[in-house]
Amino acid sequence: MLLRLLGATASGLLCLTLMGMMPASSRETQEPPPGKKKEFRGKRGEPGKKKEEPRKKGDEGPEGDLNRAYNLLHRLRAEGQSAGRSDPRLREWTDRAVEYYRNGLKALKEDNAQLAHEYGAIAHDLARAVEHTRNASLFDRADDDLPAPPQLRRRGRDGEVRKDLTKAYERIRDGDDGSDAGPKAAYYRDAARDLYRAARRDYEAGRMERSAELSRAAEAMTHVAEHLGHAADVRETSPARPGREGTQADRDGRILPPPPEP
Repeated sequence: MLLRLLGATASGLLCLTLMGMMPASSRETQEPPPGKKKEFRGKRGEPGKKKEEPRKKGDEGPEGDLNRAYNLLHRLRAEGQSAGRSDPRLREWTDRAVEYYRNGLKALKEDNAQLAHEYGAIAHDLARAVEHTRNASLFDRADDDLPAPPQLRRRGRDGEVRKDLTKAYERIRDGDDGSDAGPKAAYYRDAARDLYRAARRDYEAGRMERSAELSRAAEAMTHVAEHLGHAADVRETSPARPGREGTQADRDGRILPPPPEP
């Protein structure tokens, strides 16, 4: 009896020893590797779109606004240095955006989250206007190695560009309803009008790529003026402002024409 017990014990120890010597892959064939994500599939089992992941911490709030402004400004400044000389107007807009970004950092340090948000949004929207305006200027350069195709009316593309043009027009028009967005906003409203007019001329001339970029630049510039008004409200609570009188530009008849009919 004792011999049988000793034999069974030795056999068990031998099995455990052999299992420890076996490679892990042969013992874990039924379990997925750690961290492996299952493929998302639709109702019928076919591959489907993945669910949108929630924004990471820092993407929302004033920190997110300032982070987006920083990333775009950092890229614009780096590309501007590598490209050499650039348009003085674009350099001025970039410098203004950097200054608003710094103001946003200061407001955040002073625990003024709302003002930091407005300044971060201003810096980002102004940087977007710079980017789209610079992109439009690239289409002025002819490429001898890439001849243009025969002139064909691309109705689909024309419609897309006209939507951008109309969006900019409506934003500018809604911003000129007589409300005061702050004394500093007039500069950016005028810049938005100029960009829109240039986009409209390019649209009528068939330069769709330039028109699209300038339309987006004009639309971004209207957001700068809007957020400046919000920032003015946050900075100070003042009595009702006097009624806005027509500017010299308005008196000169600088009324925006609507987008051309399709």
